[in-house]
Amino acid sequence: MARAAALPPSRLSPTLPLLSLLLLQLRETGAQDMQVQVVPEVRGQLGHTAELPCHLLPHTQDVNVTQVTWHRLNGVSVAAFHPNFGTHFPNQQASQERLAFVRAGQGAKANLYDATLAIRDLRLEDEGNYTCEFATFPKGTRSGVTLLRVIARPQNRAEAQEVTLSLDPVPVARCVSTGGRPPAQITWISALEGQARDTQEPGPQQGTVTVTSRYTVVPLGQTDRVKITCRVDHESFQEPELLPVILSVRYPPEVSISGYDDNWYLGRSEATLNCDVRSNPEPTGYDWSTPSGIFPASAVVKGPQLFVYSVDRLVNTTFICTVTNAVGTGRAEQVILVRERPNTAGAGATGGIIGGIIATVIATAVAVTGVLICRQQQKEQRLQGAEEEEDDLEGPPSYQPPTPKVKAKLEEPEMPSQLFTLGASEHSPLKTPYFDAGVSCTEQEMPRYHELPTLEERPGPLLLGATSLGSPIGMPLEPSGMEGVSLDLEDEEEGETEENYLDKINPIYDTLSYDSPSDSYQGKGFIVSRAMYV
Repeated sequence: MARAAALPPSRLSPTLPLLSLLLLQLRETGAQDMQVQVVPEVRGQLGHTAELPCHLLPHTQDVNVTQVTWHRLNGVSVAAFHPNFGTHFPNQQASQERLAFVRAGQGAKANLYDATLAIRDLRLEDEGNYTCEFATFPKGTRSGVTLLRVIARPQNRAEAQEVTLSLDPVPVARCVSTGGRPPAQITWISALEGQARDTQEPGPQQGTVTVTSRYTVVPLGQTDRVKITCRVDHESFQEPELLPVILSVRYPPEVSISGYDDNWYLGRSEATLNCDVRSNPEPTGYDWSTPSGIFPASAVVKGPQLFVYSVDRLVNTTFICTVTNAVGTGRAEQVILVRERPNTAGAGATGGIIGGIIATVIATAVAVTGVLICRQQQKEQRLQGAEEEEDDLEGPPSYQPPTPKVKAKLEEPEMPSQLFTLGASEHSPLKTPYFDAGVSCTEQEMPRYHELPTLEERPGPLLLGATSLGSPIGMPLEPSGMEGVSLDLEDEEEGETEENYLDKINPIYDTLSYDSPSDSYQGKGFIVSRAMYV
């Protein structure tokens, strides 16, 4: 049980011993009794030197160190130091070359409190628990236990395993970590759907292990030249070691033909076909042929290329490119259609695509410009609104009552409620005279404009018309309509005044005329009315 309790965990951070040492030192310094300060675990690489720290704290003049001893937990003594007799190693021949006290016995009394032991050329048998023991007077014996772990840094390598095209999964890469102690951990970083299989075997030195990891995948043509990475983790590394691997899969040629643009026409020169190949290993030969066996005389083969210097009707065929490598053979065919004249549809389509791209760019620019303008206007409106709000707060109210509306039209004088009865003709409708533009004026009767009757013509039938002042502005009436407006005034008394006479002629004139025309116009055959000025 004591041995199990003294064994610490096997994997510790390199900085943990130093932190533990510092914490233990702080704890032991404040203690009343003397304590032995040791590191719980020390890791040393195989073949290198490891130091096992051991200190007695605190330093005091009242305590004398009489002897320092290192021994294994099984009781085997490793090294001892006495102030008077010096160092002692049980196996003098082997231990003196590999073991040594770092500071004890250097001449100063304080060095007796430091029993750090150095072990050179670490071996696997050096791994185990070591007890550092101080014999003091009068405090007695004080001791501490340290675990020495011997680790071995592995040597790592990764390589591709060349395989041939197959439908079954096979190992395509191998990663080997040799001579690690403890064994290294290997993982693969890959975009392929593969699996890793690990095996272990004894390393070149006793106690070491060699780990081999094989990456297995179905080897296809697409797997060739794919990069994967082997990652090796070990406690002797400060960071994982990454080893890239380029896969190699042997497969027959994968062939395709390029160069035909569907615009081979009679008379075209310098037409070319390219035989594009992807293979591993590289192609060893190219062969161009046609299904009929007749090869056009204008076609010349130069390796993977076929040149047609002048397109003729014999070129209207199918060209076959056959490629061979060490694994197998691959082929591809291209049908050639020879036209009578150049095909311009492709140019139009290209122009349309370019035009569409330009239109899209312009539309995008316009949209962006519109958005920027709208944002600028909104910003200006917000600023203007803020300024107006500030002006409203500082100045007088800006509200003004609305201006009263002005009547657009003047009130018209009311017409008499009863018009003068004109006899039987008052219900006779007026007819618009018909005028035919295709007949000359001499062949058709033109409408006439009549004047008001003078005083001398009063006894006769009067017609409603215009006066003789200026150009006539009266209503044109047909002769047939004149009878409807005739006024029969024979029953009127001869003693009526001139005003009563005009009232009977046309009540409208009575409404629009002046009340008493001037005497200077009496007897002159016309009256002055407001209708003359309209």
